[in-house]
Amino acid sequence: MRLSPGAAISLFVIAFSLPLVGCATPAPIVRLNPRSADVVWVGGRASVQAEKSGLHVATAFEHQDGRTVGLRLEIENGTDARIEVGPEDVTFTSCVDETVASCAPTHGIIDPEQMLAALDVAQSRGAAEAANSQALLGTLVLLSAVGDVASVAGGHAHASTGLRTAATADLMGSDAAARNSAQETIGLRRQLWSDQALRRNTLDPGQGTAGLVYLPIDLRAGYVWLHVRLAGALFQFRFEQVVTQIAMPSTGAQARRF
Repeated sequence: MRLSPGAAISLFVIAFSLPLVGCATPAPIVRLNPRSADVVWVGGRASVQAEKSGLHVATAFEHQDGRTVGLRLEIENGTDARIEVGPEDVTFTSCVDETVASCAPTHGIIDPEQMLAALDVAQSRGAAEAANSQALLGTLVLLSAVGDVASVAGGHAHASTGLRTAATADLMGSDAAARNSAQETIGLRRQLWSDQALRRNTLDPGQGTAGLVYLPIDLRAGYVWLHVRLAGALFQFRFEQVVTQIAMPSTGAQARRF
C-alpha cells in the first residue's frame, strides 16, 4: 500500500521521536579514592605512585564518563633499556570488600583502538543515514508543495494549504540539526580516545608517557585494583569505590507522574 505524504510524515515523526520517550533517572556518581599510606595531592587529584627497578608509575582518579571511570596513568622509564607501554599492560580487578574471595576475575581496560574503530563505523553509518533521511524528507517537501500548487490551481485551496509543506521543511531542518549534533558528539568522543587515552608507546631511557585508562563501572564493587605490568615488574594500586545515588525531586507534577 502506498502511503500518502501526510501519512509518511506522521510515521517519520513517530519513528524519530520514539528514542526520546521514557523517563530518565539520574545516574549514580562514582568516585575512586586511592587507599594508600602515601597519597600525594596534585592539582586537586589524590594520586599514588610506586617505583620498581627504575620504572616509575603514578595514577589518580580523573573523572566518570557515563558507565565508565577514567584514571590518569603516568609512566616514566628510568632504566637503561627501551620498553613498550600500552593498554594491554593495564588490567583491573573489582572486589565487593577487602577479601580475595569477593573479587571478580581480572579484566583488561577498555581498548582505545577498538573504541576508535567503533566510532569510525558509527560516524560512517551516521553520515549515510543523514543523507538518506534528508533525501526522504526532501521528497516529501516536494510532494507536499506539488499538492499545494494543485489545490490552488484547482480552486480548492483552504486555510491549511501550505502548512504541511512548511511543517515538513521544518522537520527537515530539525532532523539535519539533530544528526549534525550526533556527528559532532562522535567527533568529540573520537578526539578523546585518540588524544587523551593511553595508547601504545615506545619509551627510550629517560622518556615518559601519560594518558587516561577507562574501566567499566561495577556498582557492586567496594574496591578496585589497578594492575600495571611493565618489563616484568608488577605495580598494583588499590582504590575505594564510592557510589552516590542521586534522587529525583519529590515535588511537582513531573515527579508525581514518574
